Amino acid sequence: MVFKNISQGLAYGAIALGVGFCAFAVMLTLAEMAHAEPAEPAVQEIATATIKPTQTEPVMTELPANIPGNTAPNADPWLGGTWQIGAMGEVSTSIYRDGDDWKPGGLPLIAYDAERLHVGIDGLRVTAWKNDRFSVSAIGSVRMSPFDSGDGPYLAGMEDRDIAFEAGAEFTAKAGAGEIKASHLFDVSDAHDGQEIDVSYGQPTQVQAVTLVWGGGVTWQSEDLTDYMAGVRRNEVRSDRAYYKPDAAFIPHLDLMASYPLYDSLVLIGKTGIQYLPDAYTDSPIVDEDYILSLSFGAVYTF
Repeated sequence: MVFKNISQGLAYGAIALGVGFCAFAVMLTLAEMAHAEPAEPAVQEIATATIKPTQTEPVMTELPANIPGNTAPNADPWLGGTWQIGAMGEVSTSIYRDGDDWKPGGLPLIAYDAERLHVGIDGLRVTAWKNDRFSVSAIGSVRMSPFDSGDGPYLAGMEDRDIAFEAGAEFTAKAGAGEIKASHLFDVSDAHDGQEIDVSYGQPTQVQAVTLVWGGGVTWQSEDLTDYMAGVRRNEVRSDRAYYKPDAAFIPHLDLMASYPLYDSLVLIGKTGIQYLPDAYTDSPIVDEDYILSLSFGAVYTF
């Protein structure tokens, strides 16, 4: 209990810093836009992943690909990379009935990042083919269990969901100043046997030393995956909790990431995002929210 309270306290402290950092980045951007002359934005590399809140997306959040110290242009595409270490605190709204309103958490970040290979706690990416505008990669990630039967009295008696290991493919294409990304993940661990497709767009804005990446998109989840997240199975039914088998779901989301280099190899990262839940989620008897808001803040050192 003491460790849990300390962990939650540290997570909330990191989030408070992250909120302040994101607010600072947004105000700096608005001030810069108000005083700067119109100019064509430069095309630059988008972060390797947009924000994906814990409860409906894989929670392992990939490290940004454009932080200082990353792979040199002429380095070996597989072994000429860099190591990244850091930590990320996160808090997100809970969608489940009678649970805590906010769910804090933290994650150490350790990764190796090269031009065509990324391996870390946050996920796996192997780029099979790429040119100046397009890329095709094999990807893998971990989806943490969405809830625990001890998270609240209404969830008592629910079966704890297993952690899922997911694999698939990703396609990216540069579009103007931004990037379109389409990914397909499916369960390879027999935790839910579902699949997920996400199509999103992100665009960077450089404001002095701060890099902002604005984006959004739509995620499709199969029936097996929505059942894993929000379903009530036959053996979980009780007098005040009816059987529920959800349909597949389309989930729109908006994302924002800000990064700021403290030193040549140390970068602060703040992220926020919101997902809007469809009827497949909100009609569930164990769900009492129609959106998920997430905030996270951390630091990454590259060497």
